[in-house]
Amino acid sequence: MQPEVLSGLIGFGGALVGGVASLGGVWLTLSHQRKQAREARLREIGQVAADKALNELITLGEFLGSVRGDVATMRTDESASYLDTVFGHMQNIERAVARIPDRELRDHVKVLLMVMRRFRAAGVLHFFAVSWLSELTDELTELLSAYIRSDPLPPLSERTEEKQRRAVQHELAQRRRFERLQDPDPANVDPREEDAVGDDPA
Repeated sequence: MQPEVLSGLIGFGGALVGGVASLGGVWLTLSHQRKQAREARLREIGQVAADKALNELITLGEFLGSVRGDVATMRTDESASYLDTVFGHMQNIERAVARIPDRELRDHVKVLLMVMRRFRAAGVLHFFAVSWLSELTDELTELLSAYIRSDPLPPLSERTEEKQRRAVQHELAQRRRFERLQDPDPANVDPREEDAVGDDPA
């Protein structure tokens, strides 16, 4: 092969390799930029959604602070009108948080909202239920504030873990009462279960 041809082929091969490398570099740069743009967009969506949920929580907290009078002395097995407003805010919070890309945060919020819905475990009066709901609203507010600040998410508080336990106990007690209504024969009731779980708050 002529030296000139060989030299030309080598030069062409080098240019081809350089071109491929250059295209590969451009592709990687564009891919990285797309990834960064997507992450920035998700962060923006998460921040907007978290702000909306936080505003709902602030409004809910102020509303719960205004619940007094006859409503507070009603029994929790009676439906109180203030709960319509409470559940409306909770639904808005749930919808907003569903748009946040952070799975850990979504799971944390879901647990707290679930415990809020078990407010009847707080005690026999709505006075106790309002306190239960207010404390969980405060914890949700702290959680979303930490997310907005990009701080580590706080774990469930001891108070909330205690509420979870009380909610489970309350549901078991309700189930036992229902079973006794279905089968009122005293011979089928273990007397140790009668007062196993009281209605008064801890």
